[in-house]
Amino acid sequence: MKTASSHPDSVRVRPFPGRARGFTFVEMLVAISMSAIFLGAAALIYQSISVNSKRLTTVVEVDIGSGAKLNFYDQGGSTVRTYSAPNYGRLAQVQNLKEKLRGDLEKSESVFCLPRSQLNTIRPEFLDYTAPDPADEKLNLDSPEAFRQYLLTIETGAAAIFDDPIRNVPSAAKPSTTIFLLGPQTEAEFIRVVAVYDIDLIVPTGLDGIYASVRRYKNGSLTDYYDAFFANEGGDAFRPGFVAFESEKRAAKNEGVAIDRFKVAPGAPFYLLFLPDPSINALAKAPWTAADPATSPRQAYEQMAGKTSFVMPIPMFPAL
Repeated sequence: MKTASSHPDSVRVRPFPGRARGFTFVEMLVAISMSAIFLGAAALIYQSISVNSKRLTTVVEVDIGSGAKLNFYDQGGSTVRTYSAPNYGRLAQVQNLKEKLRGDLEKSESVFCLPRSQLNTIRPEFLDYTAPDPADEKLNLDSPEAFRQYLLTIETGAAAIFDDPIRNVPSAAKPSTTIFLLGPQTEAEFIRVVAVYDIDLIVPTGLDGIYASVRRYKNGSLTDYYDAFFANEGGDAFRPGFVAFESEKRAAKNEGVAIDRFKVAPGAPFYLLFLPDPSINALAKAPWTAADPATSPRQAYEQMAGKTSFVMPIPMFPAL
């Protein structure tokens, strides 16, 4: 007779010989070493966050003057509280404004950048586009200077604000910029203004540096902005704010190297726009040593290298 243990389907379980084992000394040594590495890395990360949270979140009170504060933000008083560059918290506001600008560009048929040193008060919903005489043709707004001349004839106060002719590069005395984005003409005698962007760089009272404020206006009302204070640490000034490039077809007319070097746009003319970057103190960069020849357009803006990560090429006439 066969017993159960002899049945082919039965399995006899034998106890594991010896006692249950724990970690060896080598295994414990490796585990302790790895724990020390992880804890050390965590301590370094925490220390870095703690140090940078104080170093890169310096809040300063900037006296920009009552006129500027009223013009910028429609607020009373003369001081604003902002972060001193470098500060990374402001980058979210910059990205938001950039997206608004891209959206406005898609809706626009003409874009004009004008330099200035005075505060801008011209942010209309429409621009009068009537000809001086019914028999005359409409104005040909084909360049920033043509638009500036047109603006002087229809807007009171424009002559004092935009008082410098512009072709390609703003003069050093005009650090601020206004961008007019014009929409399609939906009424016979008016041009719709999609939006107006003001980029102001002003020297505040009592502080050695520059206060930068970038703002978007729609129908005269402030919709979006960001600002920052850049302490002067011996670097070059933040300029030019933009450079205008013309169509390469204009190179057929010789106007001299200073102008002809900017006739390089293969299609429609465009601007190279430099937006202030809160994550970089542009005034802390060492003075730039000129490297490009006068025949190169880069010679006009090579000193902007490393001063901002927000360099935008924007079309002058998106509809073309």
